[in-house]
Amino acid sequence: MPLVINANMKLFADRMNISSSRMINDYGLSTVDEIIEAEAEKGNEAAVHYARRYYSNPERLIKVFELADIGNKFKIINKMNDRERALLLPKLSQQDLVMGLHFFTQEKLLAMLMYVDIYELVNVVKEAFPLEAIVMMFTEDELSEFFLKKELERHDVMEQLRMLPPDVMQKFIEGVTGMPSNETSQEDLFRQIDSLTDEQYRKFMSAIDPEVQRQLTFQVTEYNPEYLTLFENESYVRMLSTKMKPDMIKPMIMLNQETLIKMMLELPDSLMSIVTSQIDERKLAIFLQDGHMDLIEDAWMI
Repeated sequence: MPLVINANMKLFADRMNISSSRMINDYGLSTVDEIIEAEAEKGNEAAVHYARRYYSNPERLIKVFELADIGNKFKIINKMNDRERALLLPKLSQQDLVMGLHFFTQEKLLAMLMYVDIYELVNVVKEAFPLEAIVMMFTEDELSEFFLKKELERHDVMEQLRMLPPDVMQKFIEGVTGMPSNETSQEDLFRQIDSLTDEQYRKFMSAIDPEVQRQLTFQVTEYNPEYLTLFENESYVRMLSTKMKPDMIKPMIMLNQETLIKMMLELPDSLMSIVTSQIDERKLAIFLQDGHMDLIEDAWMI
């Protein structure tokens, strides 16, 4: 006895634009959900409309439109406008946002870092280099400017000055007094420095031997890493420029999510779509169901 379809399934088939013979031959005893899934995958417009209206479960949407497949995610996201793609960026992981930086040239990355908050940039550089290497890369002019900063606490510098290694202390004393260190009272010299006004003190410290400044900078920034923020973005961007692009990007995991998102917004649409296609499929499904299901139709109705 040949298979037949009942009235309800006949009505469903008509709505899906599926002939009775194809319903019987292709789907037999399949459930409605199974038919919808199969037809949506084939690009059946009616099935896509149905899925758009009735599949409120994210997992079901993921299954029907195979959202775990990065190609399918790209297909949908590439149909989005700039605003919609931007809404997806906060849903990406930090690692995915950092991976997106590979789409920029090294020159563009360095240019963008010039405008990054100095606290974030310092975190990136500290991730890229040990402190000793960072201090070694400061120019003599940058070190001199550092000791002119009012934010650099005089007490902290003087405390670290007294803790200089013997060879550096010798260089400091002889450079300041012009006399052998063994003929100069260290404490007398410190008392003279302590007697200087703040302005005199800053000018004095900015003019001492660069090697002494470098050692002092290492000590005070090791004691209080926040002092590294007293240098300019340009100094740190120059340091990062010495690395190959992949090695330069890796420590940018230390940038804030908001900063990485701003950088991603500089990408052209096609590259932005590739980056946002890394989104977790469940987050994408929930986003689509929250008033964006028309994008499913736009992507599948080609």
